[in-house]
Amino acid sequence: MKISCLTAQDPAVHTMFKPFALKMEERRIPSIVINVFKCYYTQVMQGAQGKTADAEIAPLAEGEVPDYQALEPYADAGRQALAHTVVIKLNGGLGTSMGLERAKSLIPVKDGHTFLDIIARQAKVLRKKYKSALPLTFMNSFKTHRDTMLAVEGLDNGDTGIPLAFVQHMYPKILEGDLSPADWPANPELEWNPPGHGDVYTALVTSGLLDRLLKRGYRYAFISNSDNLGAVMDARLLGYIAKEQLPFLMEVAQRTHLDRKGGHLAKLNENGRLMLRELAQCSESELESFADIDKYRYFNTNSLWVDLKVLEQVFVENLMMPLDLILNPKTLDPRDPDSPAVLQIETAMGSAISAFENARLVLVPRTRFAPVKTTQDLLLVMSDCYLRTKLETIEQNPARTTPMPSIALDQKFYRKIDMFQERFSKGAPSLLDCERLEVHGDVRFGKHVHIAGVTRIINRSRKQVKVPDGARLEGEVLFE
Repeated sequence: MKISCLTAQDPAVHTMFKPFALKMEERRIPSIVINVFKCYYTQVMQGAQGKTADAEIAPLAEGEVPDYQALEPYADAGRQALAHTVVIKLNGGLGTSMGLERAKSLIPVKDGHTFLDIIARQAKVLRKKYKSALPLTFMNSFKTHRDTMLAVEGLDNGDTGIPLAFVQHMYPKILEGDLSPADWPANPELEWNPPGHGDVYTALVTSGLLDRLLKRGYRYAFISNSDNLGAVMDARLLGYIAKEQLPFLMEVAQRTHLDRKGGHLAKLNENGRLMLRELAQCSESELESFADIDKYRYFNTNSLWVDLKVLEQVFVENLMMPLDLILNPKTLDPRDPDSPAVLQIETAMGSAISAFENARLVLVPRTRFAPVKTTQDLLLVMSDCYLRTKLETIEQNPARTTPMPSIALDQKFYRKIDMFQERFSKGAPSLLDCERLEVHGDVRFGKHVHIAGVTRIINRSRKQVKVPDGARLEGEVLFE
């Protein structure tokens, strides 16, 4: 349930929240952010789990969502709106699932180029193509800002006056036992967590960037993840939101078995508005229903188009951007399972869709969705299943006419990025003809390796083995 800051006035809440407020004030966190955090803390105190039940929503029917291909007539309107558009890349992720302690966007992902390299090249190519300044700005977290800005040195937004980055806020971690602020003197930074990409709306306001954009005539924002290199400026989508005067447009894709855990779209029974439900918002008893791709057909690619004027209006009316609470249970030190249990308050950017009247969805092709969340995703994007286009996007290879291969790498040897890079130091194998690849044990790959069909590589020895340069593998490959 979304609430306004105005509801968080209970005296008991005030008493419990006071240590959090003081802790955030010591960090000079803006009062708006403290009030937003208090809203969510109030829900936690009241026993909220951040769950949305099946009974509260209705699935979207096939045909309810317009197809990207049908929007070509809007392209001219989009080209006209480019001068009033900014591109925002969400760049707060550390890639902890891959053992990283720095910005995930610094990982080499294609042809030796990092995510940031390719995003910078995209910006230059698109500015030339559309003959538009098209400013680009990164939303960094307190853990990614420094590395990112050093990496993009030399990139700028010309004379637009739009900064290259702004920084999202931080929330205090909450001790699960008594709902007090987490305390960890050995490493005080671990007492804080990034609040999820839903913070983009608040950070736009508190940084002054939203006000600056509006004063300089920028009306629309295209927002997407830095680890999704298929998400690039598109004239027809921009034209659709501009010409139809839409406040909010979300790019969605057709769910497949591989997407069953991704946030899906539905309608709220309460008011008929669109809503986004993430996996963390689903109770265990309804996980099977959540994963039903025939029932919930569309998932959020986390690429959004927003009318900045309407965004400002919604924010002012609610004193915040009303977003669904996501309560993320963790250990205080992610690397220490014996450290105290904490709750992290987070929000998802896409859940703002239910705050906008007449928000829309558009079904986009998979060419606009190539995310990297794990080393298995990374291997797929590095391989010849994906190509780097002239527009510097990463798109599925048209020679691949069947679904992408499934990949299962031995997590003992491939989960962390440094281990992964060591074992694929000669580059990714060809997976164009592969249906499924499994690697069990410690295996290093030579260059120009070709994998076809369903292939299981098994190393039963205690030593690392190497797949020779130029090898062609299919079926079961056993090393003993």
